[in-house]
Amino acid sequence: MSNGKPATPREMIWIGAIFAGVGLYFILVGLSVLPIPGGPRNLHAPLWVVVCAGLPFFLGGLAVMLQGFGKANAAGELPADTPNWIRVAHSLMVVAIFACFAVIGTWVALAGESGQFSSGFGVGIGRAMFGLGAIICWAITVGMAMSCLRKLRSSRKGAPAATAQP
Repeated sequence: MSNGKPATPREMIWIGAIFAGVGLYFILVGLSVLPIPGGPRNLHAPLWVVVCAGLPFFLGGLAVMLQGFGKANAAGELPADTPNWIRVAHSLMVVAIFACFAVIGTWVALAGESGQFSSGFGVGIGRAMFGLGAIICWAITVGMAMSCLRKLRSSRKGAPAATAQP
């Protein structure tokens, strides 16, 4: 049960580290550094898809950690004096997360194992639904990239001019 109080920066860093660790596990499985749980027969997708499934957890965890380090407010917005590298890294992570969702949906729609679709409507409907989801994810990815670019440009324009050091 929530007490309605936003997470502290320290809590955000810990929560982010846990999610990043979960994502790192799947990335390492996808890169064949760690064994596949249940063995290779348990794998129903190429290993690169496993990497794409781990990246959103990993990058999302890192993004939450950056918000903690940057002392974001309860809405997740970084303060005006946050270093630009944090803003850029955070924006790139958000776009990459949506791109991973889009890549996974695209793979399922175009090349996923047809035996994994178990609806009464047939394989074609399942692929079409994943294809529609992938198109939506690609649209969100493009929209997020454009939004992040706008925010980064406006934060640069609003930044105080650098003063020359003697």
